[in-house]
Amino acid sequence: MKSLLFILLGTFICFSQSNRFIYEVTSKKDSTSENRMKENFNLDITPDDIIYYNRLYYVNDSLFAAKNQYGYKGYKLTSFLIKKNNSNEYQNYEYIGDVNFYKISEKAEQNWKISDSTKTFGGYQVQKAITEFGGRSWVAWFSKDIPMPYGPYKFNGLPGLIMELYDTKRNYYFKIIKSEKIPEDYKRVSLDNCISRAIPVDYTKLNKLRLELYDNPFKYIMNGRLNLSEGKKLQLDDGTILTKEELKPAEANERIKFKSFNNPIELDKAVRYP
Repeated sequence: MKSLLFILLGTFICFSQSNRFIYEVTSKKDSTSENRMKENFNLDITPDDIIYYNRLYYVNDSLFAAKNQYGYKGYKLTSFLIKKNNSNEYQNYEYIGDVNFYKISEKAEQNWKISDSTKTFGGYQVQKAITEFGGRSWVAWFSKDIPMPYGPYKFNGLPGLIMELYDTKRNYYFKIIKSEKIPEDYKRVSLDNCISRAIPVDYTKLNKLRLELYDNPFKYIMNGRLNLSEGKKLQLDDGTILTKEELKPAEANERIKFKSFNNPIELDKAVRYP
């Protein structure tokens, strides 16, 4: 890992540069299962903002720039976060499975307790800190050699970049696996498309929408907001392909999927489905 992270120290001499840190995220999103998901997320730190998002968006943008190809097998919409550097609020762009993105603004502050414990991570000395956030107890290992007070997801406020982070039950584990400079001509095409159509809500409204979607998983097709003409098929995020006639019988299975995502990062915001 040291060879991958070695460029970090050089990139922070000038804070006007834009840098990307790639986290490998291992998560247990269903508390009743031992299955774990592994994904890569980008943390982009620029002079204007920070943004945390699934790397699938970056891959999609790269394909669009190189081949004018938008959308590929494996690409899917997921939630993401933005924080402007002149603001202490995160803009959460939530995707719940219908045709919309929903925007929620909120502060995300952690009361860190920094300990004297240190270790080596990827060739760097990192220091331990603990906090309570989102209904979980968290352990972070940060590096003062990289003086940026950010980390994955909404974690921030330490005197150095968070290199490793996990909750004490190990349902979520984040670690930096790579860093890279963001090209000056890079455009967030996929994310900007989602941002432009996001609907402002609060968590009360968002959870109401989630429950409505649970009751009627394909309402965005049934009510005509997404056109699925006769003979056409719908591909779900898990690869399942359905015709319009197959949607109603598939609702029960979709409700099982909704219930399986019962272990979000912020456990205190988990939706209680019937």
